[in-house]
Amino acid sequence: MKIMLKLLCLALCANLATAAICSADENLEELLQPQVYDLGETPKPPPVKIKKQTPPPKPAPRPDVEKFVVPPPPPPPPRYEAPPPRPTPPPVMGDDSHFIQGDDYFIQRHGLEGHTWIYVELAKMVNSPGSNTKGEAEFMKVKDGKNYWTSHYWQTRIASESELRLGLNVIIFEGNHRNSIYDAPERKDRARGSSWFMARITDLSDLYKGYVTVSGNYKVSLRNMRVILR
Repeated sequence: MKIMLKLLCLALCANLATAAICSADENLEELLQPQVYDLGETPKPPPVKIKKQTPPPKPAPRPDVEKFVVPPPPPPPPRYEAPPPRPTPPPVMGDDSHFIQGDDYFIQRHGLEGHTWIYVELAKMVNSPGSNTKGEAEFMKVKDGKNYWTSHYWQTRIASESELRLGLNVIIFEGNHRNSIYDAPERKDRARGSSWFMARITDLSDLYKGYVTVSGNYKVSLRNMRVILR
């Protein structure tokens, strides 16, 4: 009987111990469960930036071995060559203040030598002088269109006061005579259709008055004289 009671007590104690252990295991399992809280949408972690690794610098190139280079000989000095002759400039076209054009000539069958003054005529050259023409050129007169051969012809330009001197041959317009002074032409038709004459300066004492005296005792305005180019 006592033995039975002891066995019963042992069995009861074993059951109680087993129940306690199971209860402890359940409590421990609840404690180990993760706590989940609903806080809305879970934020994503920021992307991780991966830095590129900088490649190591390239090694400096090895200097080339210096080579001894013989410089080329200097070029020979240039040979002197005479510059080509300058071409003769073409005559200036258009009228100047006397209504004379760049290709106009004054012509006469003889020069001023042995004469006090001479008339000259305005003309255009149509044939140049040559060895087969005895130095004569052919001209067409502006006034009447007639052709004329002569070796006495002159190209001119308007004279400046600084080049006037005693004995200088000048060509003068005759068609504008006022107050005893021959003045420059004022109209183209008169300049190219009226008379011109050649004379020699004989007196410069009246330059301050605006005129000179030429052979024949004619007074000529400083604006009305042309000097000869050839």
